[in-house]
Amino acid sequence: MFNSSIGRAVRPALLTLVLTGVAACGPTSTGTPQAATEPAATPVAATATDTGPAGVAPTSGAPRARATTAAAAPTGRPTAAATVAAAPAGAQQAAIGTPGKDGGAVTATAKNLQLTAYDPAGGTAVLSAAPGTAAPGTAAPTASPSAPSAAPSKASPSASASAAAAVQPGALIASPPTAAAPQGALVAVTGVQPGAGDSIKLATRPATLAELLGGTEADGKVAVDPHGIKVTPLVKDLKATVGAGSGGVQADASGTLEVDVNAPIPLPEGASVAATGSLQLHPAVHFAYHGAAAGSPRTASIGFDLGANAHWKVTGDLARSTGAAPVRLPFAKLQASPVLTVAGLPVVVNLGLTCYLEISADGQVHVEAEQEATGTWSVRADYTGGKGWAPISDAADTKVSPVHLRLNGKAGVRAALGAEASVGLYDTVGVETTVAPYLSAKAEGSLSADVPGGTPQAQGSWSVVGGIDLNGALTAHLKIFGTPIIEGKLPLPPFHREWPLLAGTAALPSPRPSS
Repeated sequence: MFNSSIGRAVRPALLTLVLTGVAACGPTSTGTPQAATEPAATPVAATATDTGPAGVAPTSGAPRARATTAAAAPTGRPTAAATVAAAPAGAQQAAIGTPGKDGGAVTATAKNLQLTAYDPAGGTAVLSAAPGTAAPGTAAPTASPSAPSAAPSKASPSASASAAAAVQPGALIASPPTAAAPQGALVAVTGVQPGAGDSIKLATRPATLAELLGGTEADGKVAVDPHGIKVTPLVKDLKATVGAGSGGVQADASGTLEVDVNAPIPLPEGASVAATGSLQLHPAVHFAYHGAAAGSPRTASIGFDLGANAHWKVTGDLARSTGAAPVRLPFAKLQASPVLTVAGLPVVVNLGLTCYLEISADGQVHVEAEQEATGTWSVRADYTGGKGWAPISDAADTKVSPVHLRLNGKAGVRAALGAEASVGLYDTVGVETTVAPYLSAKAEGSLSADVPGGTPQAQGSWSVVGGIDLNGALTAHLKIFGTPIIEGKLPLPPFHREWPLLAGTAALPSPRPSS
């Protein structure tokens, strides 16, 4: 996605959510797929049943983070080269400080506080001492001596009063995921008062990355540790495991998440076709931010790669058309909130995916179709000052091939295994996309084929193609970068590619004369 020089290897963050509860995965779809009967939606963490690469159990892993130092900004504009890296695993302490007077990034001062309550709609929050640390304010440097004390004279807990003095109006809070803010939070403090015990109550407003990072220059790509991806099953028979990766998926030491499903796809009038699927994913997030000016960066970017290997099979009789829209079976929701460190500050990226099987037909046909797809699906949003946001998507290296195919009838059938994905920052979705590799076949008569190496056995005419569709949109929530707001949604240029796999005709047998 980004062209960045390779930096040093850094430790990955074990994600505190994901793919929480893509709940806190809430639906990532921009549409409303036909819903399957959904079991209890308690998120289940992907179980690490494999030992990872070379039989070595993954510990902290080592996803590679790459960072580049941008060219020097114009004279008078502050610059600071920053590495984009995975944050230490499990860290929940918020970074709190005021923006630099010279336009630099926030320098964290109060470092032993954690967001323990947060209402984004009401703009209220509570900070408390992080577990294992001293009471708020007792071990953290206070704000500028000239700052007025916000603690009332009757504040009883002295720790709460000193914390209130350390967190003044105007301070910014960048919080990694906590129980109170599962997808992180980025806010500016507008009011402070002592709370119960060692806590302090805050009034806040949403903040932007321009306020947090100032003139920072940063550009990097960080692999998402699959052990931190949480999976919410949407069908009864679903299995999620973390392994070393196979089938063409490039995995680093942290491994690859594999989701396996075995469930029927419901069809109109109570019919169904049997379906199985396996999807291996190795996601990576991209983040770039280059030098704020007048509250807005010169350039910025957010996006993700999904290195994937998909294998799926559908079997059954389709007696009639499935209608104008394909029949879709969502089978898993996944969510991750990897935390990046940029200039020593936590930047929370939220990834969400809904995986689905899909089938459509326009006639009567008996189908047994098994296929696989490999590729890297890339989506990003790029910002350039004076030009605005531009969406970019790519799936050019995707390959779809049939493994086994049996058709008997007169119809067309299309089967896909896809994912609806979203990426954002601090619980604000910025990019939404749907990617669907598929296999489409049309036949009049019968067709039997095993690939590779098999010679098709056919009567009548047939054609088989592989393809991929990728589409989506940018949303107004990209304003978190401190850029001009997008009105509504800005569609991504649709990516569609299709290529022939099998085609031909063969004479149908002549009718035998009656005796």
